[in-house]
Amino acid sequence: MTDLPAPAPSRAPFWGWADVFLTLGAILPAFALTAGLLLLAFFLLDVRPTPVQSAMPSQFLAYLLWLAAAAYCFRLRHKQPFWQSLGFTLPDRPWRFLAYGPLLTLFVGAAGWALQAKEVKMPLIDQLLADPIQRIPFFLFAVTFGPVCEELFFRGLVLPVAARSFGPAAALALTSVPFALIHGPQYSWSWQHLLLLTVAGLVFGWLRLQSGTAAATLTHCTYNLAMFGGFILNGRNN
Repeated sequence: MTDLPAPAPSRAPFWGWADVFLTLGAILPAFALTAGLLLLAFFLLDVRPTPVQSAMPSQFLAYLLWLAAAAYCFRLRHKQPFWQSLGFTLPDRPWRFLAYGPLLTLFVGAAGWALQAKEVKMPLIDQLLADPIQRIPFFLFAVTFGPVCEELFFRGLVLPVAARSFGPAAALALTSVPFALIHGPQYSWSWQHLLLLTVAGLVFGWLRLQSGTAAATLTHCTYNLAMFGGFILNGRNN
């Protein structure tokens, strides 16, 4: 009896570059809509917030609108669950991924010292940290919502498509470098800081390939938490 040919392997992931560009294209409309909604709200409430006071509400709302648009387009195109498809399932022994974040922060700090990376001025962050009221939403955003959204896009959505197209090694580079570059203005385009952020992105990407997007996100959250603690200890809230 002749053996039947093995079935062709399914293409994973089932989404593609069109989904990446649709999600990327939703960023500017989300920020534009956020600006319009906040201006209307401030006008109706007759308040004139400072840039520091409006920074976190605008960030939260813009990211929320972008996330909602991304999830809606994904479900509309593929009729598949959004979070599970992008790898947001709790990994085994999640505590270990929480522990990786501070360890990565220590490594990045030591590497920054070896590279003689100078402390860069971050006026907006310093003002947010100095304000006891604004410090709370900034903290929540930095250690939860921000990492979730960044990991969802770079590691959850883009990395699997890039790995299928170019291989895992190239995909790690293709997602880690842009991840570092979006933080460029924050770090005054210091090449040492951008290099260190690229290294952090490579670690997050490797964790995504090994254990899923949720694992990478847990590490990213505690990495930012340790960084936040470093800012406080360094006196940037004074």
